[in-house]
Amino acid sequence: MKMLKFGLVSFLFIITIVQSMFPSSYTGAGENVFYHVRHTSAIQKNEAYKSHSLSSLPNKLLKYVPDAGTVILIDFRLPSNKKRLWVIQDHKILVNCRVAHGKKSGWVKTTQFSNRHESNMSCIGTFLTGDEYQSEQIGRAMYLHGMDKGVNDNAFQRGIRFHASTYLSDAFLRKNGRIGRSLGCFTTEKKYNDIIIDVCKSGTLVHVIANTQGK
Repeated sequence: MKMLKFGLVSFLFIITIVQSMFPSSYTGAGENVFYHVRHTSAIQKNEAYKSHSLSSLPNKLLKYVPDAGTVILIDFRLPSNKKRLWVIQDHKILVNCRVAHGKKSGWVKTTQFSNRHESNMSCIGTFLTGDEYQSEQIGRAMYLHGMDKGVNDNAFQRGIRFHASTYLSDAFLRKNGRIGRSLGCFTTEKKYNDIIIDVCKSGTLVHVIANTQGK
């Protein structure tokens, strides 16, 4: 019995010593350190994924990518046979495809832009997507509203839209060495046009950049 009491007292004494060496605050600190390491690791993995997912995006477009949400980016500095349209959602590229420019803006490369009616040129700057509608002439389409006064604010009245065209296909490009041109609309292949409208209609920002300023 005495041996049992002695053993119990010794055990309690050891527990007290251990607790004095490692106070309760240490446990919390340990948990915080563990959380910090785990959280930092997750961020690092996520940042690496973001960097990889946006690797095809030109550097000048990166500033237009929001922390969250969806944006359409178009780089008219690139020739029309390149994939120069991106739909970005939550730092992930959903679409990267070719997009046509207006026939008076240039042949394969764009050289000029306009906000004028019947100019048959593309316009640049910032836009806001509008509603979807169905047209007998161009099929499924999406309205666009220019946000930059004097640069693209006539876009809606000019009939500048997102819609599909057959002259952006790989077959057309192989046959002609270039894609076709629009009257100013942002035209893509049907499969991409459907995604763009599904994801971006009614309130998505569109940023279009180029080397040449609009008229």
